[in-house]
Amino acid sequence: MQKSHITIIILAASISLVGLTITQSSWVWNAVNLVQEQHDHRVDMALEEVIDGMVNANDAELNRSQNPFYAEAQPKVTFFEVIDTILLASLLRQYIDYHKLDPEFEYAILKTSNDSVIYSSTEVIPKSLKKNCHKACLSCLWKEEYFHLEVYFPSQRKVVLVEMSVWLIFTAIFILIIIFTFMYIINTIIKQKKLSEIKNDFINNMTHEFKTPISTISLASEVLLHADAEASPERIKKYSKIIYDENIRMRGQVDRVLQVARLDREEFSLTKSEFDLHQLVRETVRNLCFEKCAEQTTLNYQLGAEQHILNADKMHIKNVVTNLVDNAIKYSRNGTVLNIQTQNRKEGIVLSIEDNGIGMPKESLKHIFDKFYRIPTGNIHNVKGFGLGLYYVKNMVDAHGGDIQVKSEINRGSRFDVYLPLDTPI
Repeated sequence: MQKSHITIIILAASISLVGLTITQSSWVWNAVNLVQEQHDHRVDMALEEVIDGMVNANDAELNRSQNPFYAEAQPKVTFFEVIDTILLASLLRQYIDYHKLDPEFEYAILKTSNDSVIYSSTEVIPKSLKKNCHKACLSCLWKEEYFHLEVYFPSQRKVVLVEMSVWLIFTAIFILIIIFTFMYIINTIIKQKKLSEIKNDFINNMTHEFKTPISTISLASEVLLHADAEASPERIKKYSKIIYDENIRMRGQVDRVLQVARLDREEFSLTKSEFDLHQLVRETVRNLCFEKCAEQTTLNYQLGAEQHILNADKMHIKNVVTNLVDNAIKYSRNGTVLNIQTQNRKEGIVLSIEDNGIGMPKESLKHIFDKFYRIPTGNIHNVKGFGLGLYYVKNMVDAHGGDIQVKSEINRGSRFDVYLPLDTPI
């Protein structure tokens, strides 16, 4: 799949996900407002019934006051004799409970002309509550001046959300599932794309790695095939040695691939034995430098570990050292300087290999231990390899119960610190 196609798919999926999230959020918001309106309607109905109850009570009192004997003894009534606050509180509780509203409420009686409070169920009515109050006119009870009743529900929004809690929770869960699934799919697509690129890069590198020795063997074989009987033994020996060396080189490359295949299938096992790490490092570096080091290469040994006898798999540890030193040589320039150090830490030893080579960018450091990963160089294949060496190193160090850290800067070199326990756990 081409990169442009993946970009279009990701863009289309992202727009769809954003649109779906916005649409669902709009539905949730509308649903919350609808429940709020239903709540307000129930409050209005409750207040109408409270006023009706107050009117009925006043009508009964009025019928009683029309008795001539009672009327003569009855002085002129006041506002709070018409508006019985005890009866008002009782009716509010009764009808709020009947309509299944929040039992925690506050109320007040206000003068309509200037909104001054003449009676309140609490000493202070917060201004924030007044924005969400419910009003009912009291003109049907007291006609001399306009007053109104205001009821406040401090937890009104909370009650609405509680009523919708189950629906809101499931909506949030499903949206999160969609988002995480989308992210997982996109991440998988990107990883598959990178894996495809790595695979193609591996095939190209493998082709270049085998093409050179095959060509060399073919050329040397052709020379030997057409050699006459009088050809000098030295010449025959020279070309035979070329064929032998290139064959060893190809076999080494095949062994590397097979080693990684065994790592993936976990078919390898460690054969522990005691050996001197300092001696192994010196011998391995000497053999590598004999074959690959330039004349300007400088080796600095600072083998300061007092305890350097390891109980580990000697072959795999040698391969670890070989891969790290080989990389340091391959990615170095003229005037290569290799610093090799050891020091004891806890119950183990730290082997540090530092070079002054081309270094690595920061974005590559988190991928260098991935299988088949190589720092991109385009179509330039001046540095040979399959991208398997550091993957193998990391797995072998982990298998020995150790740890590996890397530091690198562009054009300043790289440093690998390998920690290995003195006695590898089984």
